[in-house]
Amino acid sequence: MNQTNIKALVCDNTAAIGTTIASSLRERGLTAYTRSNTERAIINSILSEAPDVVISYLTLSDSDVVALINELSRKTTHLPAFIVLSELHNPFIENQVMRCGASYFMVEPIDFDELAEAVYAVSKRSVAKNSADPEIIVTEMIKKICIPPNLKGYRYIRTSVLECLRDRSLIDNITKGLYPFIAEKYDTTPARIERAIRKAIETAWERADKTSIYLVLGYDDTYFTNRPTNSEFIAMLVDQIRLQTSRSAHTRQITATVCPTSEARAIM
Repeated sequence: MNQTNIKALVCDNTAAIGTTIASSLRERGLTAYTRSNTERAIINSILSEAPDVVISYLTLSDSDVVALINELSRKTTHLPAFIVLSELHNPFIENQVMRCGASYFMVEPIDFDELAEAVYAVSKRSVAKNSADPEIIVTEMIKKICIPPNLKGYRYIRTSVLECLRDRSLIDNITKGLYPFIAEKYDTTPARIERAIRKAIETAWERADKTSIYLVLGYDDTYFTNRPTNSEFIAMLVDQIRLQTSRSAHTRQITATVCPTSEARAIM
């Protein structure tokens, strides 16, 4: 999906918030527009303009984002992805928002690069679940493992996995290869990258259902005596994504053989 084709609705048309967010997204190659911060205006826009992503704070001028998603669910089955912004970090509220159907939760101050990356990532979730796109797969896996999106480790893990998929040698050289590479990308230090990823894994192990984690990583509970190290965790995700993309490619090959395209059938 090309970024320029992704349409993001920002639920606030004030200069202080909405237009600033929308402008920042447009500067990063996305299509973004604002609408009044009322439930009716937002629902009308979603139904008539079909944005791929909706960006909203927890509270609207006359409602809240949970009520908005619930009401929208009664009106259409084609829900956009929701990114919810919050002034405060509250794990309980975050869990409630994510459970009601939001795709991403972000705490102020807003990092506009992170927001643009989140818009791109969540917009791709409307693609079929058997997609072979590694970006979609890794985002969904991290979400299922319950690593909070507001943690820096979330971004570092996602980027680490994608880079290891591109260059397998990085898995064998985490400390001197991968961490410095990611640190340069995010203008930080390798030590901070290592700590942030470790913190994210620890948080997942504390919050998530262990059975769900084991299923995502492709191992049963007899394998884990302790939580995995950073390198083990990244390697497991990489292996699972390689396996899934390989299966998808094999399925597409079988489908093409058994059910040729209309052009091929016409020639036959």
